[in-house]
Amino acid sequence: MRPVLFAFCGLRVYTYGALIALGGALSALIWNAKRGRMGLKREDDFWLLINVVLFGGFIGGRVLYVIEYVPFTGRELWAAAFSFNKGFSVLGAFAGVAGAVWLFARRRKLDFLRLLDYVSLVAPFWHVFGRLGCFAAGCCYGRPSRMPWAVRFTDPGSMVPPELLDTPLHPAQLYEAFGELGIFLALYFLVLPRSERGGTAPGTLSGLYFISYGVLRFAAEFFRGDAAPGLLGLTAGQALSLALLASGLALSAWACRRPCIQS
Repeated sequence: MRPVLFAFCGLRVYTYGALIALGGALSALIWNAKRGRMGLKREDDFWLLINVVLFGGFIGGRVLYVIEYVPFTGRELWAAAFSFNKGFSVLGAFAGVAGAVWLFARRRKLDFLRLLDYVSLVAPFWHVFGRLGCFAAGCCYGRPSRMPWAVRFTDPGSMVPPELLDTPLHPAQLYEAFGELGIFLALYFLVLPRSERGGTAPGTLSGLYFISYGVLRFAAEFFRGDAAPGLLGLTAGQALSLALLASGLALSAWACRRPCIQS
């Protein structure tokens, strides 16, 4: 794979960061097309929301990544916390983005659940690029595999442990990328039209996204080679996936009790 996209005059551009930036730019285009339905009347509000999502996702994702994977007694703690080429925990980003969007909606007096629906709509699309970035960097690597589609990481600069270099591994990053793409297409073409016609209450789309990603991530953890241990035989990712699944079910149940509003 290719952890470093290119280097120029000592400056390294990492493929992971470049793909995250590309996904963010394309996601912003989708949000911009839906800006009126999101309740964002001013351009300043739109760009403020973009920054709020970025900031909330970065803080939440990085904090949980550090908690899961970086020893608090190690000297690499602060380097990992502020690095731009280390990994993120998307499950932590869920909490960070939701909290940041709630604060934004409250400040601008907007419907939080409707706004969260549009953020949740684009989140799996953006996450596709994140997982492709993981694949390029070698983070979130899979377990050893004998499947014909197994992949080998050979670059010593990747995040795959040295003992697993040139070993056939499950392309766990691609499993999740394809799953996220399927979630996005289902939400965009099947759920969103009904939501915008007023057929479902605000919060329904977000609940469905939380549920679907919780199931996807729980299953993907079986193929991950870097899964952090959790409780009761589950990985930390699986335990958090169950929490996300429960949150999605609760949000969906709450949304069902609210009146449908045509946007």
